[in-house]
Amino acid sequence: MRGFILAAGLGTRLRPLTDHTPKPLVPVAGVPLVERAVLQLRDAGVREIGVNLFHLGQQIADYLGDGSRYGVKLQYFFEGPEILGTGGGLKNAEGFLRGGGDSFVLANGDVWHDFDLNALVQAHQPRALATLLVHRAAHRPELHSVFVKQERVGQGTVVHIRGKPVQAPSDFAVIYTGIGVYATRLLDRLPGGRAACLVQDGMLPALAEGDAVRWIEPAGAWFDCGTRAELLRASLYALRRRGALK
Repeated sequence: MRGFILAAGLGTRLRPLTDHTPKPLVPVAGVPLVERAVLQLRDAGVREIGVNLFHLGQQIADYLGDGSRYGVKLQYFFEGPEILGTGGGLKNAEGFLRGGGDSFVLANGDVWHDFDLNALVQAHQPRALATLLVHRAAHRPELHSVFVKQERVGQGTVVHIRGKPVQAPSDFAVIYTGIGVYATRLLDRLPGGRAACLVQDGMLPALAEGDAVRWIEPAGAWFDCGTRAELLRASLYALRRRGALK
């Protein structure tokens, strides 16, 4: 199974910090977010990882290199003249993703978490379109947009996303962390050669047609690092976890 890191974002909410530094290279407790993502995928057994790049993308490629110092092989997919979005970025790397088998692990290069991705990989069922790693955070109610049914503690099926395709009964709402295992057949739904959204163009039509999307909620912390406030929260948590702060 291959991995893919979404690292093409503009980081507008972190300006001026991201005027000269791409958001995935912003450090949390001294480690750039994208570097941590590479290490977490490696620790889950992923050895070939694709990375899409746009805003100041060459800085990311120069920093990570070919991946050999992390024990992985990295391949980069530059976008331009326009950013392709989450769906377009995956479609642009379709050949790479399909080369790894029937599924791939997707991670965001601008979030911080301490989840064990092995649990996610093991939970994915071959017949499912996707298995999403989800989280609940009381201080971010606006992000709880994935509505789910729970089959057993910490696992179940996704009913709808952002109220779509139908308002079917659900047990509760969760945050999609940007991390998941996806079947490569999802790429069939994404348009090529233009910007596209993984959720709007891929996941929602699949749910509407009855495709199975599952979720897993492992123990751990998650921060989206899209604002300076969340970046600070992530840094303080990471330092306390490491024992540097009491």
